[in-house]
This record gives sequence, structure tokens and C-alpha cells, in this order.
Amino acid sequence: MRNCLVLLFLLCAIPAWGAEKVSPDIFSTPCARYRVPLSLVLAIAHVESRLHPWAVNVAGRSYSPSSREEALLIIGKARERGLSHDIGLMQINNWWLKRLGISPETAIEPGNNALIGVWILAREIQRHGLTWRAVARYHTPATDSLRGKTYAVNVIRTMRKIR
Repeated sequence: MRNCLVLLFLLCAIPAWGAEKVSPDIFSTPCARYRVPLSLVLAIAHVESRLHPWAVNVAGRSYSPSSREEALLIIGKARERGLSHDIGLMQINNWWLKRLGISPETAIEPGNNALIGVWILAREIQRHGLTWRAVARYHTPATDSLRGKTYAVNVIRTMRKIR
């Protein structure tokens, strides 16, 4: 619970960013704070959203809204229908938002989304070490699932490409 409170405090200190200001640098501070390799986070963000700040995935279907407002409309419809959805640069799942008490309006902001995503990854790294299992668990909570392993392999390939 203490980690949740610290995360919420940190979110309050991050300004809103427009799409035109999103760059890979947005991950530098959260990576330093949680001691997560920047190259790993960049690869995950590329796999998750191609660094599109308003990216949304609803029940497995990806959307690339042109604005924050459009993204929030898609998220609102998913919430009304009770569908699982992922939002923003790091594709934070609505389960996390509920658990942490964070609104979609807060989580969609690129700086907040980067912080939340890095924090989630850092938790998995604490649990599993800096391993591909931690990366797989960032995406797929089920232990040793084929889906998680496939995701980790995709992140590895992406890391190699963007280096």
C-alpha cells in the first residue's frame, strides 16, 4: 500500500504533456528513480504503443486516436461495456488503474503513463530479478504463459533494433 501512496504522490508532481512533446526522454526520470534500464523500457514502449501517447487497446483491438479527447472517448465506451483496456505509451491496463485508484484522465498523460509503466515493471523486476520473466509478467500476469514468453521475445527483438 505504501508503494501505491508514493506512486500517487509522484503522479501529482508531473505536468500534463502534449503529444508534440513526447519523446523517449520522458522515461529517463522514472527509469532512474526505479533503477530500471532505459533501453528495456524504450523497447517495451515501442512494442506497446510505438510511442503513441494516446494509444488505446480494447479487448485486444488497437486504436491510434489523434487526440487525448478521442482516446478518452474510446476508454469511456470500454469502461461502460466492462471491457478490459490498456492506455497510453506503456499500455497500462485498467486493472492497475482500479487497483491504484488512478483515473484514465490522469493515466493517459504521457508523463504519468511512463511513470506508472516503469513502476509496474520495477515491481516485476523486484519479484523476478532483471529477467525476461519480469518482462513477460509486465505484459501477461500468468506465470510462464506462452503469451508472456512471446511478448518477451518481441521486446528482445525490439531492443536489438532500436540500439
